[in-house]
Amino acid sequence: MRTQIGKNQLDIARDELLARLEGHSRVLVDVGTGDGRFVYRWASAHPETLCIGLDAVGERMREVSHRASRKPARGGRPNALFVVASAQALPEELTGLADLISINYPWSSLFSALVLPDPVVLAGLRRVARPGAELLLLLNQSVLDDRPYAERLGLPPLSEERIESELRPAYLAAGFTLLEHRLLEGDAPHQTSWGQHLTLGSGRRTRLVTAQAVNPASMSASEPRASSGAAEGD
Repeated sequence: MRTQIGKNQLDIARDELLARLEGHSRVLVDVGTGDGRFVYRWASAHPETLCIGLDAVGERMREVSHRASRKPARGGRPNALFVVASAQALPEELTGLADLISINYPWSSLFSALVLPDPVVLAGLRRVARPGAELLLLLNQSVLDDRPYAERLGLPPLSEERIESELRPAYLAAGFTLLEHRLLEGDAPHQTSWGQHLTLGSGRRTRLVTAQAVNPASMSASEPRASSGAAEGD
């Protein structure tokens, strides 16, 4: 598994990762982490959690990974780790480690994979999750509400009805049962650079989706429906 540490990259094995896990009670995996600031902030607020940020472009994480590698007195965060990997090819070393998987304002292929959805990407996320782990998605609903633009991207609408009829069974087949899906208005609830760029003061809408990792064989199509919040706009 290739990690980013400032301008350098270093490969670490599963046993080295497990050694990093010692002394931590939880693992956060942030997929499509971008510049890594969300992971750095989470690591600062939750020292008991090993926080792992993944992005396909290591250069994006260069600045924050360098800061995290310093001594704690100089802003270092020994519980933060930055990995160069895409959502389509999550490292085998992460298998079964995550208590929480976050994906904040994905774009491009990752956004499409969650909205269509792509069973390969969902299966990869489930492989990384522990049983009972939480999957937390913050999606840019405004992109999907702009139908001419979304159609050029090949993206269908994301309504409450479509979530229940199409996303729920697809996520369940991959091993995630939906818990909640609702619209959020206004500023980004999480401090991610990209999320703030998209939503801060813009009036754009965010869709929150949460799910739990389960054994697909133990679930049925008649599982309880997720709660949904604000009604869809006209």
